[in-house]
Amino acid sequence: MMGKINGMEDIHELPPKVRRMYQAVIQMLEEGMEAGNLRVSTITERAGIGKGTAYEYFDSKEELVACAILYQMRCMFGWLEAALQEQETFREQLSFLLTEVDKRELHKNCFLRFLHMMTDNSEFNRMLQKKMHEEAFVPYLPMNVFAGIMRRGMERGELRKDIPMDYMVHCLFSHLLVYLMAVTAGGFFDTDPASVRPLVYQGILNELEERS
Repeated sequence: MMGKINGMEDIHELPPKVRRMYQAVIQMLEEGMEAGNLRVSTITERAGIGKGTAYEYFDSKEELVACAILYQMRCMFGWLEAALQEQETFREQLSFLLTEVDKRELHKNCFLRFLHMMTDNSEFNRMLQKKMHEEAFVPYLPMNVFAGIMRRGMERGELRKDIPMDYMVHCLFSHLLVYLMAVTAGGFFDTDPASVRPLVYQGILNELEERS
């Protein structure tokens, strides 16, 4: 049996019981439960395994929940990077990204959860942030996924080369956040996502696209 889990294992080689616990955690988070309110017994009951099994792999509930969140992020951003690479131009990649934000509830919530982790200073989120800086997770950080996509756009001559990459990534993130707010907070703001999308799309191109 695999020893204690730290969240950095190959996602394709996880024991089935661990994968089921991760799926249970993610499902409950998607249903609106707070990470701090999850209980090991509830997680294992939904996963269809005994409570003691959780402690064979994890030292604490917090470790289990944190590893489940990291698992979701690695799956989601790993998939997103591969999907973006299939698009031939930066404009196509940008359109694809906005469609994902708009259409896929699971991906949208994962992105929002990442933003929350970056701004919340609770002990649990500090543990997540520490894990996210481990070498095995670094390629899955959204900043690195988007930076890789933009570097290839620069190589194709589509994007500017006269501004720092950090700024380019922050520019993309800030515009995506505007669109996320339009999509998720319609009840609080008098905004129509369909009208905001072309503005966000053009705003990103205005700042990042190479001028011919």
